[in-house]
Amino acid sequence: MTSPARAERLWLVLAVATLWVVSVGCEAEEALPVPVLEALPEGHVARRWARSGGMGREMSCFRRGRLVLVAALCRGQAVPLGRLVPEPWPKSLDTRMWRPRVRIPLSKAA
Repeated sequence: MTSPARAERLWLVLAVATLWVVSVGCEAEEALPVPVLEALPEGHVARRWARSGGMGREMSCFRRGRLVLVAALCRGQAVPLGRLVPEPWPKSLDTRMWRPRVRIPLSKAA
């Protein structure tokens, strides 16, 4: 592309489209049913994950939004507008998860 103005418009369109897809994914994620942990047995995996802080998202808002938009287009439904849903602030700034360090020995260069 040789024209900076055209590249600028292309980047703007990509940014707005990305924001739209993420907002559709956020709205779809908000509509998911909340799991009820009390109905599960005491030793269930979901109860352990809830006690340890959870796993986070199973799918990114971008991917979920893209799937919702493709499904709406395939079914011939109206395309959703989306809505950004804010998440609560973290209680700690340390978001790293504990992972055991595994040292892999490096091979010597010949």
